[in-house]
Amino acid sequence: MKKICFYLLAIVLLFACEPGQTPVQAKLLSDIAALEKQLAQPENASKGRELALELVEKTMQYAKDYPQDKLTPELLFKAGEAAKNAKEYGKAVELWGQVFRDYPKHPKAPMALFQQGQTFDANLGDQVMAAKYYKQFLKTHPEDATLVNQAKQRLSTIKDGPKLKLQQYETE
Repeated sequence: MKKICFYLLAIVLLFACEPGQTPVQAKLLSDIAALEKQLAQPENASKGRELALELVEKTMQYAKDYPQDKLTPELLFKAGEAAKNAKEYGKAVELWGQVFRDYPKHPKAPMALFQQGQTFDANLGDQVMAAKYYKQFLKTHPEDATLVNQAKQRLSTIKDGPKLKLQQYETE
């Protein structure tokens, strides 16, 4: 029975490939989707960290092998969220940094930058680094009113850094 299921899966993957996708690429995407689905199921809460780390690993492999694929920045962003939920904050910051750096025009790029600041602020307790990312966000994405207001608010409460002049980040 297992052999039949394996062969059926292989056939489905071959036919499920989008144009231009290799069977290996389709399999990796399928694995990532399956891990995302497992993470969303409450009965897998006890395995959440393990599943999240596996998702991060497979996503990083996908990004390495298929950096130009249109799905890559979205997958990296989701992997950053999974890493943060698994309390792998450094890995989350790294993944979001890759989205912002490598895919600056992607719609998730501003949020990825903001998430880096928020993670340093709320989870790592590094207010100097948080301020750095918040200030970079304010400089590069002044059009996002909601996140701009949140970044300004967080900067105004950061105590351990140099006093920040928020006026320089005001949008006109």
